[in-house]
Amino acid sequence: MKKFWGFYENESYKIGCNSSAVYVYDKNDNELAKFKDVAYAFNAAIKPNTNTVVVKSTEGKLAVYDLDNLELVKKIVITKIGAQDEGYSFSPDGKHFYNIEKPVSSTRTQLTIYDATDFSVEKVLFEEKTDMFLENIEFDEHTGNCYILGFFRNNDGVFDYAFVGRYEDAEIKNIKKINEDTFDYLLWYKRWELSGFTEKNLEYSPLKKLDHIEKTSIKQVFENN
Repeated sequence: MKKFWGFYENESYKIGCNSSAVYVYDKNDNELAKFKDVAYAFNAAIKPNTNTVVVKSTEGKLAVYDLDNLELVKKIVITKIGAQDEGYSFSPDGKHFYNIEKPVSSTRTQLTIYDATDFSVEKVLFEEKTDMFLENIEFDEHTGNCYILGFFRNNDGVFDYAFVGRYEDAEIKNIKKINEDTFDYLLWYKRWELSGFTEKNLEYSPLKKLDHIEKTSIKQVFENN
């Protein structure tokens, strides 16, 4: 099997993202399909307890696939400015897909919440907060709590401080400052995690230079600060 940028599996399928194509395999590693609906397809997420997968392209598109029928269900164009490499996650119950997006500018983020039934947009949040930049999102699958990693800019538009917070009721609450070293480590660890912890992703990550990589989470950093 190829070395993939992103690799994921559930009880029925394996999915590999290799920038130019998305490969689908059965559990015996037999190739079932090869999709080329979006370019720069590096990451994906499987909807909990289903055989639906969402592929996130860094060029500003989402592609939703039905693995049982091996077909593209929906393609969503978020933007044409590219560089869409921030975090995303299904809610633990699989009802919603949360995606951090930059549709207007590479320096402005928003949190878009999709209905995970038809992937229509339910809600767009924080698009007017030009001083806050969102980097990643994480759910606790046991409690359903949602955590955010990001940073704030000062009045000159320069990085001021990094933070972790808990998303609740369309707000980020209990915002806690974290130091830049913690922020950088968590940022790159989460990106590696989103790839499915692939060797290929790690090859191009600053984490590779470290003597030891310790498992961490936004929740863990939140609770320890």
